[in-house]
Amino acid sequence: MNIKKVETDYWFTIEPYVFVSLAKKCTLLYNTLDGVTFESDKEEVIELLRELLREENCGVVLLTHERYKQKNVADFIRKLRKKFMGDVIDVILSKGKPVQMVPYFNFPNKVEIYKKHNFSAVNKVLDNLSEISIHLDSDSNLTGLINFLQSISVNLTFNIVGDIGASLNNSELLSFFYQHTAQKKIICSYKNIFSLQTGFDNDLSYRISVDFPIDTQLWNQSRTILLGQTLPIEYVFNISSEEEYQQAEQLVVQFGIEKYRLNPVYTGDNIRFFEDDVFLTKKDILSIPMTIKDFFSRQAMNLYDFGKINILPNGDVYANLNFPALGNINTDSIYEIVNKEVEEGKSWFRIRNQAPCNDCVYQWLCPPPSDYEIQIGRPNLCHVKK
Repeated sequence: MNIKKVETDYWFTIEPYVFVSLAKKCTLLYNTLDGVTFESDKEEVIELLRELLREENCGVVLLTHERYKQKNVADFIRKLRKKFMGDVIDVILSKGKPVQMVPYFNFPNKVEIYKKHNFSAVNKVLDNLSEISIHLDSDSNLTGLINFLQSISVNLTFNIVGDIGASLNNSELLSFFYQHTAQKKIICSYKNIFSLQTGFDNDLSYRISVDFPIDTQLWNQSRTILLGQTLPIEYVFNISSEEEYQQAEQLVVQFGIEKYRLNPVYTGDNIRFFEDDVFLTKKDILSIPMTIKDFFSRQAMNLYDFGKINILPNGDVYANLNFPALGNINTDSIYEIVNKEVEEGKSWFRIRNQAPCNDCVYQWLCPPPSDYEIQIGRPNLCHVKK
């Protein structure tokens, strides 16, 4: 007696910890638990995942027997199950269509959010502010600056940038910061180290900028002052070539520098250095562990700029110095300045939604756009072929 084999349909779903990136001709699945990725350029697979991600399908799509028999689809699902990134369920085992809690990014327009949740209120707007960099020189109006800073009630990190010693009445500014328990960081060149008065160590640290070539006398002088103050120190070596990289490494070893980082500098004629040592490869991109939250954050805001503003010596305020000023501390309130960036600014919400990144499966795995893209004049700094 011949027994006819029953051909059944299935429900197909992916696990909630898997992030799916879709491009026109490729798809990538990223397991946020172990960093395993799976890519496919098969049209049948791309269309299947496109259907799955439609919100009305609630993370589950019907996989007919005929569709499952397609070689590309069958191979894809077999590999997906082996990697514990997805599964199929016999429709007979379900009374109805199951629902999978697939994470969706549905962050609406930023202005709509602020209106809906009344984020235009002063306290809501200022909640976004986390760091203020104060740039000083001999023309800084410290009295006006202090009056402005006193109007800010939220807990922030303050960066004091530049040559403090060259600023008139700098003791007045230092006294103001001394009274605050907020984190404070002095950011200056090793050539402009300022000897602080005894006791000014309340939540204070140094970030020392180092340019090449080194002035040996000033370098040794700065080391003496810094080591005598026993404050946390981070060195930032600004390098524009392989040679300067080697010099930085020599300084680290010679002086036993524990905390430091290398900051590539674009000079306009060292693009080869950036292509060789700064541009990302596919391996670089996939080497950084990602969570679902990380993927969503990169779709919503620029993590380099968000929550930060810069105050220049003349009082002008910028979210990013490469974009227009948001206002001036002598004419605008902190609320007006931050609110303008939220509603009109180009920095805090600058993400990889422009060509060619918007048609790349690594779009949200890559770091947010940085100042390098602006300086070099390229929207993407990578070696990934689109």
